[in-house]
Amino acid sequence: IGSEEILVTCPAAGRIAAFFNVCQHRGNRLATEECGNTARLRCAYHAWTYRLDGTLDIVPHKDEFPEDSRCEDRHLAPVRVDVWNGLVFVCLNEQAPDLQDFLGPIPELLDRYRFGDLTLLEDQTVRLDCNWKAVVDNFAELYHVDFLHPQHQRMVDCCNDTVYLYPNGHTGLAVPGATINPRFPVPDEPTDIHRTQLESLGLDAEDFRGRVPEIREAVQKRKREIGPERGFDYDGFTDEQLSDIWQFNLFPNAILSFSTEHLWVLRPRPHPTDPNRCLFDKWSLVRFADPAIATNARAVLGPGRDSLPATAFKPDGYSRPARDEFDYAQVISGEKDMTDTINQDVELLAGVQAGMRSAGFTDVVLSNEELRVQHFHDQWQRLVG
Repeated sequence: IGSEEILVTCPAAGRIAAFFNVCQHRGNRLATEECGNTARLRCAYHAWTYRLDGTLDIVPHKDEFPEDSRCEDRHLAPVRVDVWNGLVFVCLNEQAPDLQDFLGPIPELLDRYRFGDLTLLEDQTVRLDCNWKAVVDNFAELYHVDFLHPQHQRMVDCCNDTVYLYPNGHTGLAVPGATINPRFPVPDEPTDIHRTQLESLGLDAEDFRGRVPEIREAVQKRKREIGPERGFDYDGFTDEQLSDIWQFNLFPNAILSFSTEHLWVLRPRPHPTDPNRCLFDKWSLVRFADPAIATNARAVLGPGRDSLPATAFKPDGYSRPARDEFDYAQVISGEKDMTDTINQDVELLAGVQAGMRSAGFTDVVLSNEELRVQHFHDQWQRLVG
């Protein structure tokens, strides 16, 4: 995060700990791998060794530190850490509130989604030529969708979205899915995206010729009918949650875009040295069927997703995918893909960053469709002055 590296460990079953990734002897980076398994953390420089709870365990040639007991308590420097809904959060500010207090009403609204039960299919990081806050701004409004995401008119209704503003800078968004954008002509037959979703639910797309606006309600009803046999528990969800796309931006830099069957975690991080650049992480997770209740192996496809799981059940021998890091130029060339929507979302941000620094641009004007952008910056201003 910026110039810092945070080391997260599991010192015991059900327990998480976090520390600055710095050996307390001479400041060497302690862990060099992004993830792994070990019983001890051993510095490669002078072999100072720490337990997973951060306590210093071994100091070689300890008798060469005469009359100095400071080695006894030079444990790893802790970082605040907490877990909510399967996601691990770290906080570098000792004065910040506890995670649950900071999230406010959001856990009550989203706990039902059980993000911790989802399976990570893809772990990507793209290097962007913009400040990390420009990424947050992009994912805090739908004003750009009609112009930057032409495919969205075939699957969601961004005109009738619902915006939620919460304390501490958090925001939420609900977008009707399995439908069309009413700003454009209503097609006579289901779109290609509608057809894919309807067929995954065992519905005949031809039955909705001339009835495209009825698809959303049909999807909601059908999911309730086949959920148990397919291994998906939809109890506790509203009808709207079965068809719509939801997005919650957790201040400052966690963006959750999800349906009942999938989750994108989007996370822009500051560049270590250049405020005109950032790292943008995208984790793609899906909910595989629960084999304990499933009697039919067909997958249920979520609304408006760009990429879909090929099977209803978690593949045998699953292992966490390696993180793939690349430059945005590789996305432009077609070498890398973050889905059409994300590719398009970050396409213009380098130009936005350059333009905002121009002498010809003095201030921002925001529409009512950009209330979430304003809410984010209001909180930012309160914190930094």
